[in-house]
Amino acid sequence: MKLCEVTTPRYLYHATFSKNVSRIAKEGLIQFETSNWSKGEGGTRYNEEAGLFAFEHPEDAMKWALKMDWEFKIPISIVRINVGDMWKQDPSEDINLQFGKGKSLRSRRNVPASEIIDEFPIKPFGNPSSRNMNQKEWFEDISRKLRS
Repeated sequence: MKLCEVTTPRYLYHATFSKNVSRIAKEGLIQFETSNWSKGEGGTRYNEEAGLFAFEHPEDAMKWALKMDWEFKIPISIVRINVGDMWKQDPSEDINLQFGKGKSLRSRRNVPASEIIDEFPIKPFGNPSSRNMNQKEWFEDISRKLRS
């Protein structure tokens, strides 16, 4: 009897500022860049160690991208990455990362440009009401597009 089917993701998803996408396509994802998140104004980084962050599930990446869009008020994109063996569970204690559909991951190595598949600006996805969908349908539709 088969209890459940375990699936390995084909891709990982990294949310970033759209202005970084052309550089990422040429150079890959590089560690030791300025952190986007700190503990309070002028506070310390959430992760003192270098790392690159990605999500197993596209819906989790989209939710993080929406958080970035709300926080920073500049265009955000999701970069699709080939799955490699360099990813481990993200050690962050951020509550937003604890209840996703997949894991939040961290890599301690750079991701070469050859591992970058493509990118998706989030603005064209609109919002559920502009697409005549409820929120669940909207996230499912985005997830299908990001997986294809």
